[in-house]
Amino acid sequence: MNASGSALAVDALSQVKHVLLPITDRNPYLSEGTRQAAATTASLAKKYGANITVVVIDDKPKETLPEHDTQMSSIRWHLSEGGFTEFGLMERLGEGRKPTAIIGEVADELELDLVVLSMEAIHSKHVDGNLLAEFIPCPVLLLPL
Repeated sequence: MNASGSALAVDALSQVKHVLLPITDRNPYLSEGTRQAAATTASLAKKYGANITVVVIDDKPKETLPEHDTQMSSIRWHLSEGGFTEFGLMERLGEGRKPTAIIGEVADELELDLVVLSMEAIHSKHVDGNLLAEFIPCPVLLLPL
């Protein structure tokens, strides 16, 4: 990438004011990919003074997820490690809809600037990589495993 290209990339990120962290894995302590996405989200939000919204997506309803509270605590802990104790939290549980469509809907509703996802969400088939571009109305940062 040439100098002007990298300057454009930096300028694009400086406009980020609201970041979405979708969580689609069921690991109550968060998978490695989700932990990495949480750390990256916190780091970017801190650097650019952005807000964070977390959306927890699962096709099962909350009452069938025995470790739901543990997962919520893990999310709070990982974001607080990155300096965020205040963040938006949405749960989209038991809707029976594709996570990619839900992420797109939330990003659109909240007029988000960036979605941070681990490639793990795509590899695990929770998120459809082909549909990301179709449904997500803002840039998506895909983190390698």
